[in-house]
Amino acid sequence: MPQYLCIHGHFYQPPRFDPWLEEVLPEASAAPFPDWNQRINRESYDPLGAARILDEHGRIERIVNCYEFINFNFGPTILRWMARHSPSTYHKVLEGDRKSIERFGRGNAMAQIYHHIIMPLTTDEDREVEIQWSIQDFQQRFGRRPEGFWLSETAVSTPDLEALARADIRFTVLAPRQAKAISDSRGNWHEVDEGTLPKDRPYLVKLPSGREVSVFFYDGPVSQAVAFENLLSDGEGFWQRILANHDQKLLSLATDGESYGHHFKFGEMALAWVLNRALQEDSPLSLTNFSSCLDKHPPQQEVRIHEKSSWSCVHGIERWQDDCGCSSGDHPGWNQLWRRPLRRSLNVIRYYVDEHYRHYAGELFSDPRQAMLDYGNCLSGKVERDEFLRRHQARDLDRNQRAVALKFLEMQRMSLASFASCAWFFDDLGRIEPLNALSYGSRALEMLKDLQGPDVEPLVLEVLEEARSNDPAIGDGVTIWKEKVLPRRVRPAHMAVMGACMQDRESSFSFPGLEFSTRKEKNILQLDYSWTCLQEQGQEKFALDQEASLDCRVQTGEGKSLGIRDLDKKLRDLMLLKLDRQHEQKVLSDMIQAASILGRHRESFFETGQKEPIAGRGILSLGMLMHYLFSTEDPDDWSAFWQEVLQNNPYLAFLLKSMLEKELERLCSEKLQMWERAGEMIQRSRKIGIHPDIYHLQNRIWEKGLESWGKNTLKLFDFRS
Repeated sequence: MPQYLCIHGHFYQPPRFDPWLEEVLPEASAAPFPDWNQRINRESYDPLGAARILDEHGRIERIVNCYEFINFNFGPTILRWMARHSPSTYHKVLEGDRKSIERFGRGNAMAQIYHHIIMPLTTDEDREVEIQWSIQDFQQRFGRRPEGFWLSETAVSTPDLEALARADIRFTVLAPRQAKAISDSRGNWHEVDEGTLPKDRPYLVKLPSGREVSVFFYDGPVSQAVAFENLLSDGEGFWQRILANHDQKLLSLATDGESYGHHFKFGEMALAWVLNRALQEDSPLSLTNFSSCLDKHPPQQEVRIHEKSSWSCVHGIERWQDDCGCSSGDHPGWNQLWRRPLRRSLNVIRYYVDEHYRHYAGELFSDPRQAMLDYGNCLSGKVERDEFLRRHQARDLDRNQRAVALKFLEMQRMSLASFASCAWFFDDLGRIEPLNALSYGSRALEMLKDLQGPDVEPLVLEVLEEARSNDPAIGDGVTIWKEKVLPRRVRPAHMAVMGACMQDRESSFSFPGLEFSTRKEKNILQLDYSWTCLQEQGQEKFALDQEASLDCRVQTGEGKSLGIRDLDKKLRDLMLLKLDRQHEQKVLSDMIQAASILGRHRESFFETGQKEPIAGRGILSLGMLMHYLFSTEDPDDWSAFWQEVLQNNPYLAFLLKSMLEKELERLCSEKLQMWERAGEMIQRSRKIGIHPDIYHLQNRIWEKGLESWGKNTLKLFDFRS
């Protein structure tokens, strides 16, 4: 059986941020969550930081931060989102790396290509930028330089390894089928394949430059079982499968990290079970990470790789540029002939963006190339934009010139973002991933024109005309560009529409890439806005046809009028969601207050023993239900009645669950003594079929330490007491 176990999670999400707002906008397909980032975070990333180990009665025995014990990499773009929207998860990731250094001597976290581009398909210049930006982001977040680097889709070529070695990266991880030949102790070379390659050791790649980089090859069959064969349905079965791998010093697994919890519900619990078994004193193997393993067992053999190979395309890297046959498999009869013209169209944008930067950025930067390489420090937040410009400016720049300088760099960033691998990974041009790629390209073109660059949109459309969706209703790339990409562009008039629809006279909106406020005076709206990434500000006034309404229309200077229906669908959904949340918060607050009053006077509404008259009255039912959950006086036979009422009224059940979760959060933010009362409410709610989400409350109990709580409180919150 193996002596060491290293489990690697590759955590990555396609870039979903809107290129104008720098925010992830609502996605209906992610329901009941607003967008896919939030859904996957709640199903996978967050639970991995607090994975439950249960006893034989289903009670929590232990909560494990899996990031402390597994090797992992996160994409910079998802960490940026996580730090803003789920800081508790973000801190679990960082804490996991910090504690792994204490345990293993080296950190679990690896860096990853910044925009998840396919490295063998890019230029030497862009290859270096992607690596440097990622290193700078990693240093800012984890407080150390990365030692390992995850290549997107493990796509690799010798120039990629040379670039890693130049950046002082010690190792990367590849699929076993990417090994071509290995050397023996005498220096003789032997061809290998996935079945004959010994995967329990690191290998050394000696590069043409004289530099070296180490490579680990993960175990294919067990990794495949985790990712696709439901191995995560049973933690003990997972553990036994690991132990069954005889005669290996090191067993390393590598899969998409989303396998744990998102692809397989409760998969994080199976992982926690395995980690817990490996940590026992009588465990036959020890946990490790790749960096620590490399320290203890440096490479004794060399390896040659298959050039331009990857882990998810048997044809090398054709999946990201041609109709090779590899796709998601959802539509077997479809082709992917659109892949090549999509890449060519984005290459056209990339070429002209690069050329314009080379020719004109030197007027603003003392060394335009170095400014671009260092821009990752600005993106990570390590260096403020003003300080960054002071370091790199060719001369003193005024406010407008600073905005222009930043726009040159943002133009480059948007162009690079358009090459994220997921745009080519799936089966059709009409999916959201190619649309996002084209949107980033569109934003880059917009900034290119703002910077007095050439109008190359006609050239882009000429190429996109060759890219055709398999769905005739979607059409070709030109149709997608005109009907779906261009409407995404955010203009001041769109901001004015959003402000006009709000009921308040003054409204403010804040996104990572854009902040704006509106003020309405009679039928005039004043807009003040700032593109935060560009330090570019503006002020405009618009005429309104009415002061505040969803039907309000904004008059533009071009003699046109815009309303909420003229916004891009995602922007419109964001606006409606904002209004709905405002309304929901007020309604819930009012309902809790009314329910409290009605509950106290419940006897006035029905004769003793007559429950049915209240069953169909919404606010009265809520009042009675909230009183039932708060009180310990009502007889148990009420539970059966309320259960039947709620089964016949799903909306009432939804409102009650929302109100209950809000009240539980309020109670548990007060004295510790209130937690027991909250626990009793939870138990009573379960009797009537309402199961509030107490995940975060349980985490708080564990983090404070079980010894801080009474046995009854622990039992009420499903802990083993």
